[in-house]
Amino acid sequence: RFDFDDVVLTMSNVTYHVSSLSGGIVLSPYEDPKEDFVYVVTLGGTIDKDYPKLTSGYAFEFGDQSAAERILKAHPNLGISYKIKSICKKDSLEITSDDRRDLVSYIITTIKYRPIYLELLRIVVTHGTDTMIETAMYIKNSLSEEDRARVVIAFTGATKPERFVDSDASFNVGCAVAATSCCKPGSVVICMNGNVIPAEQCARVEATGRFVKRAIY
Repeated sequence: RFDFDDVVLTMSNVTYHVSSLSGGIVLSPYEDPKEDFVYVVTLGGTIDKDYPKLTSGYAFEFGDQSAAERILKAHPNLGISYKIKSICKKDSLEITSDDRRDLVSYIITTIKYRPIYLELLRIVVTHGTDTMIETAMYIKNSLSEEDRARVVIAFTGATKPERFVDSDASFNVGCAVAATSCCKPGSVVICMNGNVIPAEQCARVEATGRFVKRAIY
């Protein structure tokens, strides 16, 4: 069948989007845009720490499933669909420039090959808190203006592992998902402590660990 502003082709009861790329034809699986879509990218951090698997273990370690995936699966009545992508599983102090470049590459590739019905991409990044602002600014400065205008990126994490009953993980992930639906295109924000703060205006108070908006004079 043919839509007015794009082409949708059905063959053998399978529906595809048809688009041109570098002079060729690209078929991509058609996804019915009934719900908004969120890309969730994980890089480890406290939020993803899990209980030790070994009886002799004493330190928390990263499990097979991310905290964000557990949180989203626990809420089946969400008005979004989502995809989880793991870039790395590290404490944020161990994240390298290569890890950040991998994140940038994933975002750019996702923008380039996004389903044609998604004019604006919503991306949530879960990250350790120590270098979250640094990574957010790296992403903001690495994307071209054209690419940045096509996304809203929300960084979040947790001060306690999601496995803890009193963790702030679920609250923060929910805040980040919601932020991607209402921030203006091109925004790269930090979602922590109940606030949504532009990355370039965000600072962390050493004494409390809270993320706050810096005063601008």
